[in-house]
Amino acid sequence: MTSGTEAAESASKRRSRDKAQAAQVEKVATAFAERQAKKAEAKSARRLIALEEKTQARLKALDARLANRELAAAGAALGEAEEAESGEAEADTAPSPTDSAPTPDDSEARADTAPTPGDSEARADTAQAPGASTARTDGPNAAPEAPKPQEGTSQAASASAARLEKSIRDLEAAAQGADAGVSLPEAIAALVLETTRGLDLEEGDSAADSAAEQEASADSPPSKADAPTKSSWAVKGFSVWSIAFWAALFAALQLAQWVVIALSRDYHDAISRQASLLTGLEPEEEDVPPRVRVNFVWLRKKLRRRWRAFLLLMVGVPALFVLAVPFMCASRTVFYALFTAWSMWWWVVFTAAKSSRAWEPAMGASRPPWFLRLWTFITTRVPGLRWGTLQRYGASWGRRTEEVFAPISSTERHPWVFAGLALVRFLGSFPPMKFFVRPLIPVASAHLLVADVEAAKEALAAQGQDEPPSTGVPKPADVW
Repeated sequence: MTSGTEAAESASKRRSRDKAQAAQVEKVATAFAERQAKKAEAKSARRLIALEEKTQARLKALDARLANRELAAAGAALGEAEEAESGEAEADTAPSPTDSAPTPDDSEARADTAPTPGDSEARADTAQAPGASTARTDGPNAAPEAPKPQEGTSQAASASAARLEKSIRDLEAAAQGADAGVSLPEAIAALVLETTRGLDLEEGDSAADSAAEQEASADSPPSKADAPTKSSWAVKGFSVWSIAFWAALFAALQLAQWVVIALSRDYHDAISRQASLLTGLEPEEEDVPPRVRVNFVWLRKKLRRRWRAFLLLMVGVPALFVLAVPFMCASRTVFYALFTAWSMWWWVVFTAAKSSRAWEPAMGASRPPWFLRLWTFITTRVPGLRWGTLQRYGASWGRRTEEVFAPISSTERHPWVFAGLALVRFLGSFPPMKFFVRPLIPVASAHLLVADVEAAKEALAAQGQDEPPSTGVPKPADVW
């Protein structure tokens, strides 16, 4: 329970740290967004100034070009006029037929058709019109005329500035917790994408292309770097700290259950006595009035039994290690499986030993348990393992487990029956089931042991032996 409480406190501290880190990240993101916005505004201003200067230079070049064209057109008109005058003079001096001589009307018509400076300006304006598909050139080195980009550039810059302001407003709304339609990570990702994306304001780009690109970037999901990191303490949405809470709760229930049983043990003995009488079995408990008390004699006995069970479990671990050594190079699972099976076996033995009848010594000599017989065979018959050290360990192991030979022999004769009772005991050990199952386990074990003794009597009778006196009731070890 203390470990669970500490785990819960650690989880609370971690949540506080996570909140502080989230606030710090939000502050840093806001400052970063402001810096990027200022950089973008300064960059946009510089680009606009450069574009303005470029446009003014182009306008001046265009004016100079138009002036040159006007001068050229005026020179061409003067040349045509001089040619027309010289032609008239030749016509006056040269003899020619009357019907073919040029008349003043014809000269006036040619003068009317000659290009004038006004016509040259009109043609130049027509060539420079925005809707024209081709442009006139003044020579082989002349470049084609381009439309004025000032209006389109200003529209693109204003659209980019509007999108940037919208991203900043979305980030401020998400940081303040307002319902802006986007979360804080999405707003930060959109703002970073908008501020770091180059402003495409070159010639030929239209406002429609910029709007389409902005829509595509807004619809795209944030990158992995901007996505929030998942906590390593959560697995498929299930937090490890919740496991700590349930472990603490289970430990608290077990502790409370043990305290209640320690105080009300006399009542459990009374229930076991009544259950034995109702099922036709001689009760093992004394007939004493139950009361709520702390039985220190029972507590000392309980502690001694727990310590003995621990020693019996651990004294066999070296043998398990020796058996698992050939498989340790591949995996340690073999040792874990052997230790689990070994623990389950002792759980079955001590379930059968819940009845005092399991501890009564047999009239005949009880044979060693199966694991000692197996160890003796391995250390005396198997080549490579016939070592004196292993044999001495087996002898010490036998002396340690000699006091529990009686319940072990009963369990060996009926392993599956007592295994079923051990399973019921295990399932009934969880709170609050133990309050109801604990008084009945000794009664059930006593019934199984009595049935074993009755089977021994029947076996003796089948062998033709006389029934022993009542003072010497045969034990199963006399037959099995």
